[in-house]
Amino acid sequence: MEGITPVPEINAEDWARIEIWRELPARQRRVFSVLGPALSGKTAYLRAVRDRWPSATLIDCRGMSADTVATRMREECRAAPAGRPCVLLLANVQYAGEVLTSTEPARVAEILAPGARRFEGREVWVMAEYDPDLVAPPRIAEYAVTLPTPASAGVPAEEEPAAALRLGALAAAELRQVPLPVWELLCSASGVPTAVQALLSFAEQQPDVLVVDEGRSSVAFRSESLLHAWRRRRPWDSGAQSRAVEALVSATADGGPGLWSEQGPVGRYAAHALPLHAALAGALPRLLDDGRLLAQCSATALREGLAIAYPDGVPYASVAAMLHYLEVQGISPSSQGEWVAWLHHAALSAGRAELAEQLLASGVPLPWRTMWTHWRPMGIFGQIQDEAGRVDELGAAVGESGLTVVTARDVTTGKNAYPKHQYIRQEWSPVTGEPASAPVEVRASLSEGDLPWSNARRSPSPEAPAVTFAEHTDSGWQPGTSPLPHPPNCPSAVTQGLHVDGLWVLAGTGGLFAASVQAAGSTAQDTYRKRPLVAAHTRPAPWPLPPSASAALHGDGMRDWLEETFGPGTCHRLAEDQLPKGLDDPAARRFLTETGLPEISDFLHLAITPRGDRSLPEVAWPGRGRDVPRQRRARSEAPSNGPFYELGTWMYSRLLLDGSTGRLFRDTTGGSPDPFAGSSLTQFFAMVRLYDEFRRTHFPYLADHKDAQHNLASWCEQIDGAAARAEAWTLVLEGHDFEDSTWDLASYGTEWV
Repeated sequence: MEGITPVPEINAEDWARIEIWRELPARQRRVFSVLGPALSGKTAYLRAVRDRWPSATLIDCRGMSADTVATRMREECRAAPAGRPCVLLLANVQYAGEVLTSTEPARVAEILAPGARRFEGREVWVMAEYDPDLVAPPRIAEYAVTLPTPASAGVPAEEEPAAALRLGALAAAELRQVPLPVWELLCSASGVPTAVQALLSFAEQQPDVLVVDEGRSSVAFRSESLLHAWRRRRPWDSGAQSRAVEALVSATADGGPGLWSEQGPVGRYAAHALPLHAALAGALPRLLDDGRLLAQCSATALREGLAIAYPDGVPYASVAAMLHYLEVQGISPSSQGEWVAWLHHAALSAGRAELAEQLLASGVPLPWRTMWTHWRPMGIFGQIQDEAGRVDELGAAVGESGLTVVTARDVTTGKNAYPKHQYIRQEWSPVTGEPASAPVEVRASLSEGDLPWSNARRSPSPEAPAVTFAEHTDSGWQPGTSPLPHPPNCPSAVTQGLHVDGLWVLAGTGGLFAASVQAAGSTAQDTYRKRPLVAAHTRPAPWPLPPSASAALHGDGMRDWLEETFGPGTCHRLAEDQLPKGLDDPAARRFLTETGLPEISDFLHLAITPRGDRSLPEVAWPGRGRDVPRQRRARSEAPSNGPFYELGTWMYSRLLLDGSTGRLFRDTTGGSPDPFAGSSLTQFFAMVRLYDEFRRTHFPYLADHKDAQHNLASWCEQIDGAAARAEAWTLVLEGHDFEDSTWDLASYGTEWV
């Protein structure tokens, strides 16, 4: 709260402005902002509004995460009288967040408040207070009141140097209520070491500034405005933050094994605040790379630290990115052990074996543990070697080597017209996760085949090993009455599981993995949200162009890179004497003789069939003949004098190579006015190859699919901006449905949520 402030009057002019806002059509009504500096009476103003508007509900955001504020808003809307708009007054938005160096005020102000327009079919009206010194108000604020600066603006009184350093150290804490041992540690980092008893005595001599709790074990500033005034007056630099980080790490190391949160006030403080201090010190990456430290920090603290350390986005394929995508999946752990179990799973899935071992060595007890994994990590472009791919069906079979887990993926093509039913089937050892067979194509699904056990057919013989299936739904795991330990709470990409040999083998859009579940953690039946309640705290930084693509574009390995996806021997090279005489562009000649024209069909409506030892056929630019109507000729004006050579077809038009420039065009006579396809053969086929990698990838979620699509478009812009902006490539990069094998390989049937 802002302390004791006089209740401001809502004058006639202000209330008239509020009344105009109330009468606006829903599509025009934005947040009504109450602006002003500290101690100007913003919260009291909202209370006065509530008094004059009894149906309004006031929510004090101080100390609350954006998710908590969103939950309160939903609860209040459900409880509001039916038939009326839900009127919500958000107080102390600038003080949102469990920690003080927080992005929660911005998340409430920029995402939550303006986004709350309707709830379950009812209108939602939001008024919110903002201190512009701490959080930016909405950009569009036609309806707002600005309260004047008070005569006493809460400027800290002058203190002698040592006292000022102690107060500055207390203000640098990330929690509002600070245990005395933590204040002692922060004072040492600030260069003014002071014993706990002396700090207690000092605090009791500052009743206008500080408040000591009843147990005389912690202290806080008397008001939020004073706290932030001292933060501005005595800001800590990165050096002081680094000393605080080292002191906290050292203090927790001396506490022995186990959870920091159970090791006294300094340990509890470190679990919630260490990532913030590390971010402000520029040392967060070092903390994230140490699994023993990472395991002790709460999910909330880590997400806040990421937002501070990476305002421009988390680096590609980093531990920071791993944490970002755990939040994107909607994972909201109910305990530190559950959080570390997911950290360990993510580390193993990303191939970070050392980090995974460190997490296990942290001493944090896990309710469940990933024993092996073929689960695809999020935020990675392209295929991963030996990945399982999407699992649509799960079953089990008994063979010569014993019981195996069987997975199947539907890769049926031509579903819109003449389906060609196909399924990729593979067997796995449930104990080790090693493949028990190579992937094979079959014509029948598991439910239609002769498999003894599948999720659709559960009729094992009496002498068979016990196999129990479970389905993951929006309401949790079904059936929920099994005497077995329940599978762990999972994100929506996990769709099914089977229990065999003491393990839960879990599968879904990201592949499959096995988890050993402790009985103590087996009763949870909650399910995670499909996405963050408000939004993820961070976003990914631009992804780097894949090294193989970069090398190919620079003339190293283009042929191998293309044949990696289109098949060995599919690039057909021409000898120098086979090149058309009119082909003058040296880059095109080099591509045709060194890389070769790739053979492609049934992909992006692109069909290229090289003609063996025959040269490329020369064709006239379409629409040049005298018998072509003038209007059609005008739309088909040749981009140069040619000559032009036919390579194949693309999207119902011939794909033509301009012999004088090496550029590629589509014959769109009578159709599209934009025939441009590429500035060179190298650039065109690099973009085709990158798109092929994109379409073969099994994205578990809409979020990483969107991130990959966004970065693919960015790479194509870098490779050939003119082509990327042309109509044909715009269709490709925006996800046009080509009704061929473009999407059937990986993405068809995936429920992106």
